[in-house]
Amino acid sequence: MNPPLPKVEAPRINEALDLGLLTESDAQNLNGLFRHEITANTIRSYRSQWRNFVTWAATRGTPALAAEPEHVAAYLAERFEQLGHKPATLRVAAAAIAYVHNNCGFENPCSHPDVKRTLRGATRAAGKAQKQAKGLTAEALDAIAATACQPRLGKNGRRESAQAAARRGSVDIALVRLMRDAMLRVSECAALTWSDIETVPDGSGRLLIRRSKTDPDGEGAVVFVSAPTMEALASIRDGAPAGLRVFELSPNQISLRIKKAALAAGLGDGFSGHSPRVGMAQDLARIGVELPSLMTAGRWRSPTMPAHYTRNETADRGAVAQFYSYPRDPCQRHQTT
Repeated sequence: MNPPLPKVEAPRINEALDLGLLTESDAQNLNGLFRHEITANTIRSYRSQWRNFVTWAATRGTPALAAEPEHVAAYLAERFEQLGHKPATLRVAAAAIAYVHNNCGFENPCSHPDVKRTLRGATRAAGKAQKQAKGLTAEALDAIAATACQPRLGKNGRRESAQAAARRGSVDIALVRLMRDAMLRVSECAALTWSDIETVPDGSGRLLIRRSKTDPDGEGAVVFVSAPTMEALASIRDGAPAGLRVFELSPNQISLRIKKAALAAGLGDGFSGHSPRVGMAQDLARIGVELPSLMTAGRWRSPTMPAHYTRNETADRGAVAQFYSYPRDPCQRHQTT
């Protein structure tokens, strides 16, 4: 039997329909809502992860559905030890396996202690200080803005024309500026349409982020966009209708463009689609913005990640730094009180 890819409809609802316990209208209403349970991006990720597990199970001659907990644990351990996959990737794989089992009416093998121990062990073995994207700070933005419109060599070995380089560079500059100002995740940036951007009288803008990783219910957030960024966006719009996506790029394409722009600017490797968000967080911390305000700006629910990104910038405000900046001469202390 070839195990199915993740289903949206709940099998128990369909069984109830077959038994006459629910009407066709009941089933349509319920299954219609179930389709909005998780995002389309998550479904795509789950499909990919599930295919990988099905392939692995087939080579072992073990069933993928319903899977035994020890087989899932062995699969995750192999991906970590032999393929070098990160703990975060393993957690997505486990979530995909759990999703398929739950939605097909089988017991979830990922709730077994052995699978949980495997994931915890991988996290500890890898260490929590995983590689972080380099922050695309204001200085890095200036370097990209100064070089983005210079012609580059393409995949075919030919150099861009001046006109093509200017068009591409203008998009790169607008992309990086907007992602920094709004502290956008790549998925948020990819989903933006021109109707989400509004200009206000002082030349700045307001950006509506309709849905995000930390806002799956789509309550939305409105964020500030600087006047220079609004000018950069206006330069690339070229009469695009309100319903068109701003950059017409996928999340992977956005990350690749930022990486290439950073390399062309001489900033080195290590930049990604997360870099503008990290860099703005570092810039804000550097000027004294406190963690609660930083969390609001970046739409973080937990202080863990913004504190991690800005640990170098906030070190000089720690307890020991305060000790060394405190006047040791009693006369000086009296003057400061």
